Amino acid sequence: MSTFCPVQGFSPASFEGKVLVLPAVSLANLPQLAADLLITSLNLVRVGWIGKGDTVVPFFGAGEDEGEVLTGGLEVYGRTGGEVYVVQQRSPTIKTQKDAHVELLREFITSNKLGYTLILTSLDAANQDDAQLLTPHQRILPPSSASSASDGITKRIESSLPPLQLHLSEVPIPPISPPPSSGFSNTPYPPFLPSAGLTRRLLASLNDDPAKPAHATITAWCVEGDNRGDARALADTALKVLGIDDVTLREPSSWAGLFGALGGWSGGLGSDAELYG
Repeated sequence: MSTFCPVQGFSPASFEGKVLVLPAVSLANLPQLAADLLITSLNLVRVGWIGKGDTVVPFFGAGEDEGEVLTGGLEVYGRTGGEVYVVQQRSPTIKTQKDAHVELLREFITSNKLGYTLILTSLDAANQDDAQLLTPHQRILPPSSASSASDGITKRIESSLPPLQLHLSEVPIPPISPPPSSGFSNTPYPPFLPSAGLTRRLLASLNDDPAKPAHATITAWCVEGDNRGDARALADTALKVLGIDDVTLREPSSWAGLFGALGGWSGGLGSDAELYG
């Protein structure tokens, strides 16, 4: 059974060999904000949905274009013939559907033969050490991956981002069954990721898949608050590792009400916006 429902005129065959940017629902919704920036700045349009929407909390609303409807499901944005596609998830995953949600994403990635999946996730800055204050973004690479088509992305990630290092020896790492192994070191893969939502489950699922889909993760330290600046930094980092240099980031018009209606108390750009600074 197909895991993707395309809009009229779009063929799922367009995914083969292309790059998928996949934001994890994690702390401060930072990856979703970064995905918003990528979708707007790259002039991407919705090309379909992953699944039936039964793994996420039901949600719908008006889009930026007249007559456009946004949903809480897993929307995919891109263009026919484009090289990059971006997933946007606008509502949280249902707790009882976590495993089904991860399986849905894995099946979408493998069945459509995507060439590379770049996962964006956020981590709780309370676990950040002093040295990492200078490196807000770090990388997580699987112990074995990378086809020739993905070498460029992997090399750019390795040359521009340091590996994620956590100093959480006093915190027990929750088990994943079956327990993953890095294959060449005693470091477990995937590592413990504080406040990163389903990122760790997704990485384990991709790593255990027989097809070994090429993937990597960019992590961003953050705290709750006005994360527009953090989102711009994460989106900019994603563009750099993807080798896209000629794009100026643009905020979607919906961000004008990022913290509520413009008028009255706690308007996103109103007199109370300093509460979120």
